[in-house]
Amino acid sequence: MFFFDELQKLRESVPHPCILTVNSENSDYCPYHGAGKNCYLLIGHMGSEDCMYGFWLGDSKDCIDCAFTEKSELAYECVDVRGCYSCDYCQDCLNSSFCEFSYDLKGCESCFGCINLRNKSFCIFNVQYDKETYKQKTAELRTRYYKGDRREFDELLEREPHVYLQGFQNENVVGDHIFNSRNCYSCFDVNSIEDCYYMFNAYTVKDCMDTVYTNTNSELNYFCQSAVNLTNCNFCNVSWYSQSLEYCEYVFNSHDCFGCVGRNHAQYEILNKSYPKEEYFRRVMEIKEQMKAEGTYGRWWWETPYPELEPSPAYMALQYY
Repeated sequence: MFFFDELQKLRESVPHPCILTVNSENSDYCPYHGAGKNCYLLIGHMGSEDCMYGFWLGDSKDCIDCAFTEKSELAYECVDVRGCYSCDYCQDCLNSSFCEFSYDLKGCESCFGCINLRNKSFCIFNVQYDKETYKQKTAELRTRYYKGDRREFDELLEREPHVYLQGFQNENVVGDHIFNSRNCYSCFDVNSIEDCYYMFNAYTVKDCMDTVYTNTNSELNYFCQSAVNLTNCNFCNVSWYSQSLEYCEYVFNSHDCFGCVGRNHAQYEILNKSYPKEEYFRRVMEIKEQMKAEGTYGRWWWETPYPELEPSPAYMALQYY
């Protein structure tokens, strides 16, 4: 039995949902999101309201054309901002308000074209002004900058140093955009994770490796994509609120499934076929032994246009598990 061939046939025969939403209202065109309200064309957001054209927004309101924006309001064209209010064209800013065309501001208010400032107000290109002069100069600059001519800011951005890591309240971490985390290596855009390796875009996750878009108390997962409240799962794609899955796709509220696609409230299934509990574990062990003999167990199962990479240490360990 060539397991991957059978799995691919199953994937081609089972309908796939075009949009996945959980507990949302008036957000019909927002894939992979939850607890949203009055949103349009957002991808991967949680708890946002009255937002549109964004990627991975969390608990934000009235934001447009933003990405990786959390707990912010009235933001436009912002990336990696947190706790910001009425900011335009800002990146890597924290707890700032009424700022425009700025980078790496913390606790700032009414800054234009500034970089690396902390707890400052009424600054233009990192130069301090009084309130009235600030208003006059920004009124003159704003039209040109919104048309795309931002030469002063671009020059300042090249000249000023950049921190090696954006984050806070971390212990023993390597990566970038890491917050409230501990013992993490090569992790990016993560918050409140612990003992994780090679992660991208994760929130409240523990003991996971090689996963992307993982959140909501997921734990002990390897090589999974779009994992929400997932525990002890390997090689799964878009599987939520489940435990002990392997090689599954679009599986929800289930446990102990192997090679299943498009299932809900399932248990002890192999390739979407149900088995008694004891027989399920026996058959799974047989399939794994055959896959190990073929050298396929532990590998991702989608076809890829990229050359095969050197197997990871985790993959090699699975061959002897």
